[in-house]
Amino acid sequence: MEAHSELFELVGIVEGGAMRIYLDRYASNEPVKGAAIEIEASSSTQPPTVIKSKAVPGEDGTYSWKEPALERPADWLITFTVAAGNESDLLSGELRAAGEEASHEHSPWETLARPVGLALAALLAALATLVVWRRRRRSGAGRVAMVSPVPVAGAVLALGLLAAAQPQPVWAGGDHQAPAPAAGGNAPKRQSDGSVFIPKPSQRQLEVRTQPAKVGEVARTLELNGRVVMDPSAGGRVQASQGGRVEAQVDGLPVLGQPVRRGQVLAVVRPVVAPIEQANQATAAAEARINLENARKRLARLQQLEGTVPQRDLDTARAEVAALSERATLSRVSLSAVETLVAPVSGVVAAINVVAGQVVAPNEVLFEVVDPARLIVEALAYDAAAVAKLEREAATSVGGVAVPLSLQGVGRVLREQALPVQFRVVADKGTPVLALGQPLVVKARSAERIKAVALPAAALVKNPSNQDIVWVHTGAEVFVPKVVAWQAVDGATVAVTQGLAEGDRVVVRGASLVNQVR
Repeated sequence: MEAHSELFELVGIVEGGAMRIYLDRYASNEPVKGAAIEIEASSSTQPPTVIKSKAVPGEDGTYSWKEPALERPADWLITFTVAAGNESDLLSGELRAAGEEASHEHSPWETLARPVGLALAALLAALATLVVWRRRRRSGAGRVAMVSPVPVAGAVLALGLLAAAQPQPVWAGGDHQAPAPAAGGNAPKRQSDGSVFIPKPSQRQLEVRTQPAKVGEVARTLELNGRVVMDPSAGGRVQASQGGRVEAQVDGLPVLGQPVRRGQVLAVVRPVVAPIEQANQATAAAEARINLENARKRLARLQQLEGTVPQRDLDTARAEVAALSERATLSRVSLSAVETLVAPVSGVVAAINVVAGQVVAPNEVLFEVVDPARLIVEALAYDAAAVAKLEREAATSVGGVAVPLSLQGVGRVLREQALPVQFRVVADKGTPVLALGQPLVVKARSAERIKAVALPAAALVKNPSNQDIVWVHTGAEVFVPKVVAWQAVDGATVAVTQGLAEGDRVVVRGASLVNQVR
């Protein structure tokens, strides 16, 4: 038996003298545990039997009611008073426990008796006609008035065979013209009308959940192809300004995914100088050193004659010494100078294109550093009018996980005959890891609204004809497929525009499992 209200749905299965009760939420098909169920039952027998009892909750989330009177054939009217938390309701249903009906089964010989008898009777009638005709022919009586017996015998035989060939009812336990019986038992099965029968125990195992369909205004969406790029202000590339050999620090080169701080040293590049150029630099350094020594001696002589020589000559000598000293220092440093490569921003190392000891060319990209919490998805839009109506909220999906996006801006220069549109990733703890260059499909919300039913994307499945369908919970243990038309809203939600009515209980969890029942 089954009964339901706006709050609860109840299914009772009688086995022997006990009823196992399954109590679920009517809207979501979620099991209700820890409820108090009072039972009042009255039978159709004379005098009627009235029973009042309480259901005992079980550890598996079901309830049991033991009553020996349920073993006797009778019609019961049962009322359940359910109290679950602050909610209470009254459910009633009928339970029919009828006796076994006698069924008359015939053997195959009895099934064939009628057509075989009719055929034999037709054959005997034809033989009798032939015998009579032969006797009259021999006696010579009635020869003129007699009709030829061959057509008569053939007609009789044809009528007999035609009657024998007519379809006869089969008395082997049922009427084939009657409708197919409804599915029952404890095994899920697909019925002849395409619906699926899933008993409550199987629904609990599959964790089937439903959601009532509510028609409302849903934002129209625009699907754009995009890819992940770095934020210019939260990511950067590390390049060598001059060619040289890469040398690692004491801790070695950074590894992928390693957090780094802005200004942190990642590696050094020691210039690789040709021997001729190195000799020229050494010569220039020696000349600068000699000139510095001569300038210092000249300044010392002028300082000894201070007061007798013009102050202008003394200042010129001091300036010359300072300039030559700086030149000598630069010449000396240029011979052993190294370029230090530091992180341009704080973040993680996203790419490494170098190993220790590698000789790199100028402007070659050695490292890429990004902030994973500040990524951008750049998409291309071919409809400028639709882009103008986009709202700030958008979304994409990575591995079935929805990633929220926020509209950052729209370019005004065509790229591949399309307008570039940038969305910022709204990162949180549940955001999946995104990689630079990763292709994504962006579902951007438009200001336009449509009448539709918003459902989780997991509710959509394919039927054998490759049509998009949803499963509707029409009975306590019956699910019916409905072909629908839909539009994507975001990575986790779809808008069903056709095929559903207000209040339909749509399967939103376990739909793929229901679809596999055969």
